[in-house]
Amino acid sequence: MRKRAPFSQGKCIPDPETSAVKLEYDINTDCSSEYSDMYRKWITSTQENTVLGLENFTDAVFSQGTTESFDKFYTRHRNRTLRIFRGEYSYHNYMTDTISLDDIGITNNSCVIISIPFADSGTEYQYHQIMKECTRKGVPVLVDCCWFGTCGEMTFDFTYPCIEDVVFSMSKTFPISRLRIGIRFSRGYTDGLHAYSRDSYLNFNSMQVGMEYMNKFSSDYIFTKYRSKQLKLCKELAVLPSPVVNLATGVGKQWDYLNRGGPYNRLCLSDQLIQV
Repeated sequence: MRKRAPFSQGKCIPDPETSAVKLEYDINTDCSSEYSDMYRKWITSTQENTVLGLENFTDAVFSQGTTESFDKFYTRHRNRTLRIFRGEYSYHNYMTDTISLDDIGITNNSCVIISIPFADSGTEYQYHQIMKECTRKGVPVLVDCCWFGTCGEMTFDFTYPCIEDVVFSMSKTFPISRLRIGIRFSRGYTDGLHAYSRDSYLNFNSMQVGMEYMNKFSSDYIFTKYRSKQLKLCKELAVLPSPVVNLATGVGKQWDYLNRGGPYNRLCLSDQLIQV
């Protein structure tokens, strides 16, 4: 495994409690309905954030992290041009032609993927502005919430009519990224993820692991445990804390090596937080 520069990797906090969970499951037990129901409740039970409109997305299917849902969105809108902000998940640039939202405005032939918290800063960066414009122009949107479970003091507003998919993953919250545990909420349509779910052609092992974590740890666990540590560390480093406890942004040449092409120099604090 290649060695990464300090603060450069976006990953979960190696929390002792979450790392100590022992996992053994039956890969043949279909738990897809229970998994979807539990995941929805786990999200909406947050006391540190506000979640609006998730109930409008009645169709919920397992996704291999958020990434598998992106692939289906690219395919569904292959005749449109994907618009993303600089600093978003680099996978988008590898998989399809993209145009930066920072450079060119949204046209009627666009589709948009936007993260909240924003992958480059852990904030609500331009979210509402983009949602209003996409709604006005009838542009389809996928909302990527992969950092949910690590944040607080945020509003997740899914009431905008332009939103087709809202996707979540546990990879940034718990030490189970290799199991690719995620979910896609949609208004309902037939595609590959729907077909997998219909035919029970699913990763039941990953679902059961996810359910075990949701049973043991609330969606606020990481934020409430590490918020004060994050603020203390950020003060020591002279960087700006974000609503995501794993992340901060730095100003100045010393942090320029962490720039991911967007407006921020993003620090991932995960390894350092357990030492505070």
